[in-house]
Amino acid sequence: MQHTWRPTLRKNIEERYIQNPLAEWYNFSITTSGLLNITIISDRFAHVPRTQRDEQIRELLHESNAPTETGFLSLHTLREAATIALSKPLAKQESLIDNWYDLAREAMNPSEYPQAQQRKPRIPRTVTFYPFKGGAGCTTALMHVAWLLALRGRKVVAVDLDLEAPGLSALPNLTSIPEYGIVDYFYERSFFPRGVKPDTLIGDIFGEVRIPNALGRLFIVPVGSLNLDYITKIDDLRALTVTEQGEDLWSVFFREITEQLQPDIILVDSRTGISEWGAFSLLRAADQAIVFLQPDVQNKRGVDLLLQALGHRLSLQLVFSPVPSGDTGEERVSEYWQALQSHLQETQEIEAPLDMAEPIVVPYHTELALARSYPVLSLLRNYLPIADVIDKGIARR
Repeated sequence: MQHTWRPTLRKNIEERYIQNPLAEWYNFSITTSGLLNITIISDRFAHVPRTQRDEQIRELLHESNAPTETGFLSLHTLREAATIALSKPLAKQESLIDNWYDLAREAMNPSEYPQAQQRKPRIPRTVTFYPFKGGAGCTTALMHVAWLLALRGRKVVAVDLDLEAPGLSALPNLTSIPEYGIVDYFYERSFFPRGVKPDTLIGDIFGEVRIPNALGRLFIVPVGSLNLDYITKIDDLRALTVTEQGEDLWSVFFREITEQLQPDIILVDSRTGISEWGAFSLLRAADQAIVFLQPDVQNKRGVDLLLQALGHRLSLQLVFSPVPSGDTGEERVSEYWQALQSHLQETQEIEAPLDMAEPIVVPYHTELALARSYPVLSLLRNYLPIADVIDKGIARR
């Protein structure tokens, strides 16, 4: 997606149509389907018929080596623009990027948006475990990594945001299973009438996991009780809900869980794919994302898209999982890692390359696949590299 024609097109538009920069203006963008939308507000269009205006712009596109496949052409004089209440759009704000569509638009039109900056890590840091497709062992990895971090002396909160396929409550040794969960907590703050205090408090939605000889502590925030009422609630809930106090749901939870437990790290188990709650876990919650993929075509295409859209907004660590042992598995990982890097270099319009570490590989183990409970203590070593990445980030705070 090397749109090298953009500077030339801007220069040509400004020279021919923008004689009064305080009043005249223009804007163009590429749609996600590859069409070029153009708006030019200029008195150079005075007394020029509509069809001739379109012809002028198409000639300009050809001279600029720009795409000639256009979407809408909005070409008006200043008076015409005022008549239809068309005004110069405000500059995009980074805070508006909170769903997959916004990410796609930003990736297609980086010049319209402020240069994406990685979010300054908050305390406690939030690390989202995100799989593009199911079957990559993401939840299993989170359970093992949370256990490892607690053994190292960290106070860890693990949150289940895979609302449609929850799994974190499978961790053993919970001191007590909470009656309520994150869905009940979010639901009440989304739908309770003004002035009515929620029944479900932050202390009602987590339980502690007993870990023998651990120097730290591990708390689990499950989704809640799986029943017919739960199905109704997740169907009603919307990830982008803002409360009456003007806070999004994650900000409310983050503030209250921090006040209650003072954790060192929050680990989030995300929904798969291009979903509303997957975007919430990455764009609202995460300071860092651990991205899980299997070395196959379906995963590569999805993660390719994810890196293209998200790579300069979050610190990312790729994890190939589960990978068959032996040379074949290693070769497949190397092949897909090189293909991802190559495609990113071809499609990145911004000059700065993604600063990504080498991927982590988690091998396939039959013992893990057949386990009745997690973590499998004899396999904790397979998740040490992920724990090291996260622990390093905690130490920098």
